[in-house]
Amino acid sequence: MNSTETGHRTYDTTDLTLASFLRCRSFTINNIRRQNGKTVFVFEDSAQLRNALLEYANDGSVPVRAFCGTLRDLKAITR
Repeated sequence: MNSTETGHRTYDTTDLTLASFLRCRSFTINNIRRQNGKTVFVFEDSAQLRNALLEYANDGSVPVRAFCGTLRDLKAITR
């Protein structure tokens, strides 16, 4: 967890599959940056996001085609 210049708390992840899952759950990627040779996806932190993280850890579901398309799109962005 980090904070932006505006004081909003953020959740950062380098996990491409988690970022895809969160996008399929309608969370917006606020920023994508490179750090130590890795791509970091930045989301605004919230109680809803934390709940989605728990669902991800417990095999929560998202539509398969949406997940695969989002994963492909995020891979293309990070190259």
